[in-house]
Amino acid sequence: MRVFLASTGSGMSKELRDKTVKICRPRYILETFFNGEKSCLEAMSISGNDNFLLDSGAFSYMNGAQVTLAQMDSYIDKYIKFIISHNIKHYFEIDVDNIFGLDRVEFWRHKMENAIGYQCIPVWHKGRGVDYWKWMCKKYSYIAIGGLVFHVKKQEYELIRQLVEYAYYRGVKVHGLGFTKTRELKNYKFYSVDSASWVVSATRGQQIHFFKNGYMKTRQLEKKGHKVDLPKLVAHNMIEWTKFQKYMDGVN
Repeated sequence: MRVFLASTGSGMSKELRDKTVKICRPRYILETFFNGEKSCLEAMSISGNDNFLLDSGAFSYMNGAQVTLAQMDSYIDKYIKFIISHNIKHYFEIDVDNIFGLDRVEFWRHKMENAIGYQCIPVWHKGRGVDYWKWMCKKYSYIAIGGLVFHVKKQEYELIRQLVEYAYYRGVKVHGLGFTKTRELKNYKFYSVDSASWVVSATRGQQIHFFKNGYMKTRQLEKKGHKVDLPKLVAHNMIEWTKFQKYMDGVN
C-alpha cells in the first residue's frame, strides 16, 4: 500500500526540508493545486512524477474557501494547463459536489479528460450512492474515496471497507483521501492513501509522531516550560512517516 505524504511544503523552510529529504526522502507525495504551482513542482521534484498525486484543491473549497462558478471555471482552466505543461500522470477531478452539484462536476471531469487526453482519478462521496461507485469501477482503473477527514461517521467505515473490497477484486485501484487511521490500514484493501496529519498535528497540536510496531504512534510533546521548535518537530514527523511509507510498501 502506498502512503502519500500531503503538504510537504508546509511547516518547514526550504533549507530544512531539503536537509530532511536527504536524510529520509519521502517515496510518495500528494500536493494540492490550491497551494500553487510552485509548491506542486517542488513536491514532485522530491517524489518524481510516477509517485506524485496532484490534488485538485476541492477539499479547500468544500471547507471554507469561497468561490463563484466563474472563478471555478478559471481555476480549472489553470489546472488543465498545469497538468498538460508538466505531463502530470495522476490528477484528481474537481469533486465540489456539495457546492455546484454532481452534474457540473461531471461536466468539468469530461472537459479535463478531453483536454488532457487521459483519465483523472474521480472521487466518490457518499452522496453519490453505491450504484455510482459501481459505475466508477467499470469506467476507471484508479478511483478515490473523499470525505474521510470530516464527513464519515464511525458506523460508515464498514461500508467504506466493503466498497474498497468491491473495487479491489475487480482490479480497480482505490485511493483513500485523508485516511490516517494507521492502526487500521491493514484492514482495508486501499491501493493508496494520503495524510497531512504529520504536519498539521505538529504545527497546531504540537504532537510528535513515531513509527513503531507497524503503525504511527502519536503523543503530545512535553514542553517543560520550553518553546517548541515547530519546524524541527515537523521535520522529525516527516522522517518517521517516511519510515511508515517504506513499511506499508510491503502491505497489500
